Amino acid sequence: MKNIVLIAVLFTTFSGPCYAQENFDFTRNQLEVWKLAKERKLDVARQMPEERYNYKPVKDVKSFGQQMTHMSNSLLSMYTRFILEENYGGREKDAAPMTKAEIITELEGAFQTIIEGMANLSDADVKTTGKKHGAFPLSKWQSLLFMRDHITNHRAKAVLYLRLNHIAPPSYGFN
Repeated sequence: MKNIVLIAVLFTTFSGPCYAQENFDFTRNQLEVWKLAKERKLDVARQMPEERYNYKPVKDVKSFGQQMTHMSNSLLSMYTRFILEENYGGREKDAAPMTKAEIITELEGAFQTIIEGMANLSDADVKTTGKKHGAFPLSKWQSLLFMRDHITNHRAKAVLYLRLNHIAPPSYGFN
């Protein structure tokens, strides 16, 4: 009888964590992170005055506005290629003739596309391998993390541009 009770206790103790690992629900957990990332990037975009959107710290880098349009295009490009596994026909827009409002609208729309698309992905979907990034095959959940890493890199550059213009960036927080 003691053995049966011991086996029942062990089974109950260790089967829960195994079940939880199988049903992690990556997208549900990541959706809130992406919503926060969207707001953090938009806060940075809003912080720069419109007359400084063409600012470049040196000649051979993207302007502040181009950092924003690059994020928009990169999100849509990577999502289309890595998650939807389709060809991407879009191109990065030239930020120079665009207004601050137009650039922010583009960025907001790109984030919304990702967030709405993620809401329809299951754990089974994100465990599959999407298209390769260079020589590296990535699962779709890895691609989503790569996408967030990429835009965080460009957010950091945009924060530096704000600081170089003596503009306090929005407070840092998890994104």
